[in-house]
Amino acid sequence: MRVFIGVTMLLLVLPKVGFQCLLAWYHQKKITLYVQQYAGKNMQRLQHRTVTVANTALSDIDTWFLYLKGAYDLIGPHPIEFEAASKLDRDKRTRLNIAPGIISPFQIKRVSGIAHQDENQLACDFANTATDLRRVQIFAIWFLQRLINSAPRGLYAPERFKLLGVTLANLSMREAVNRVIKSLNRTPILGDATRFAFVNADCANKYSRDPSYKQTLNEFDTVFADGIGVKIAARWQGIAVAENVNGTDMFPLLCDELAASEKSVYLLGASNSVVNKVAAKLKLEYPSLKVAGYSDGFSHHTNPEKLHGLINQSGAELLLVALGAPRQERWIANNAPYLRINAVIGVGGLFDFYSEEVSRAPVWLRELSLEWVWRLAAQPLDKGARYLVGNPLFLLRAARASRDSKAIRSEIKELSNDQL
Repeated sequence: MRVFIGVTMLLLVLPKVGFQCLLAWYHQKKITLYVQQYAGKNMQRLQHRTVTVANTALSDIDTWFLYLKGAYDLIGPHPIEFEAASKLDRDKRTRLNIAPGIISPFQIKRVSGIAHQDENQLACDFANTATDLRRVQIFAIWFLQRLINSAPRGLYAPERFKLLGVTLANLSMREAVNRVIKSLNRTPILGDATRFAFVNADCANKYSRDPSYKQTLNEFDTVFADGIGVKIAARWQGIAVAENVNGTDMFPLLCDELAASEKSVYLLGASNSVVNKVAAKLKLEYPSLKVAGYSDGFSHHTNPEKLHGLINQSGAELLLVALGAPRQERWIANNAPYLRINAVIGVGGLFDFYSEEVSRAPVWLRELSLEWVWRLAAQPLDKGARYLVGNPLFLLRAARASRDSKAIRSEIKELSNDQL
């Protein structure tokens, strides 16, 4: 199989490179051979040569020669330069226990918008746990991504963009976590909490028919872009979304930072049994993280003043509210003025996932941006209308908004040309 794949790719690549070199020679452009030193399996030194024309790399021939020689695998960690590899500590050199790959797990996650872990950590995890099944999964996902999920050219990445009337922040997961942590680095003032929310396709459907919910979200300090639906809608506007910033993936990264900076958190929402499980699990997994307190989402409905007192007396710097949208955003808007905390985040069903009351989709489904299929299969009665009716409705609304936006931009351009 290796010989078949390698020879086939070389037969496709060599004529292309040869033709490009002939064109360069004809146009008297400079052709050079750029050589890099990469680290192979067990720190084997690999010579990697790339043909460049006018400092622009052509199709990479040497990759497939190295693959034929067995120095590269089809699936594996992204190759790193030999000098950089020699500086890795012992734990991080685990990635070099296997050969580097032409297709890497990090590459798959980056295209899906869920490359939230450090690339080296992902590479080490893959080197330690890789199976033939996982390699087949990665190849299949890569192929499908190339087929249906390749980003069109001409997209731009603004810091913020509008989704059906709500302003979303276009951030990577790391940038989102850093923004939350930064909001905690001050003395808490009564009624001055920084407010964060997430918006996915279901939220957009809800605020499209509920102007008060839309207004509430626009009054929040930061609203994160969550899910494949938002990514598709943004793409129709010519916008590239940095990453899928969802609460479930953010939570462990946020907890790492909270623990490292010795910040405290208060948990509000879900059932009593679920929020107890979340608190217990946090204390077990993040001993340095202070869980200042927790309350379920039902006990204080008729006595909000008592809940305000519990939160304020806890000394928590961050409040996580898991009441579901739009209830949690309305609760935050109505109750934040009475709270002495630094920041508050509406986190939806996070507690159910973290407590393992509700299972998450397997990694390969999340890499295909199809987590919603898993949730639909697991909860068909609860999620049927949301996904089978709501998803097409959201795409229809997004397509209509994109069309209207393009029409407005066209009219503005015509007016500008007329004035000139």
